[in-house]
Amino acid sequence: MQNNELPKASYCRSTAKPRQRSFHHGNLRQGLIDAALAAPEIEGLSLRQLAASLGVTAAAAYRHFESREGLLFEVARIGFNRLRQRFASAFDIKAPPSGVEEARLRLSRLAQAYLQFADDEPALWRLIFGAQAEAYRQTIDSEGDPDSYEYLPAALLGLYLKGVIPTQPSERDALFAWSAVHGAATLRSGRVPGALISIPELANEVAERVIRAMKHE
Repeated sequence: MQNNELPKASYCRSTAKPRQRSFHHGNLRQGLIDAALAAPEIEGLSLRQLAASLGVTAAAAYRHFESREGLLFEVARIGFNRLRQRFASAFDIKAPPSGVEEARLRLSRLAQAYLQFADDEPALWRLIFGAQAEAYRQTIDSEGDPDSYEYLPAALLGLYLKGVIPTQPSERDALFAWSAVHGAATLRSGRVPGALISIPELANEVAERVIRAMKHE
């Protein structure tokens, strides 16, 4: 007679624990950073969450970062460096603009670089300009190069040197220009219809309005 019983294994649930991922020395630290950078929201992350997502224990994660804040400071440092690289691609801060058109284009390119960064890496953008922005600014490491906060004043100074604006820009002028660009990025992030035009068009519109305001038109 044929035995119709199913193998016993089909009746039993596996009690095997999930395998933990193996990391070589130093790789876990980078793995935690990469996982944080890939998260849709960085500010609220915990080391335990990241450790679990990588299949390692929280204790293993804490061997590389003493606290959640330590990890976020490292991620913020990376964020500022990435933004600086985008600004450096917009124009050479060490050389003056070649003429009036170049001076105007520098501000537009800078605005475009910032808006594109906010679009491409929204979680990182929110982290470095969020509630802890002042503390995170201490992480800026430009390795001898100009940092990201130096580009906007340089672009405004170029406008003055080429006679586009009548007076040398002050810190308040820089704050006004920064507010305009950052405000456009914030509205775009909030899906406000007027801010959802193409990034080059929006950047040029913001830059030209800033210039007109500084010319007192």
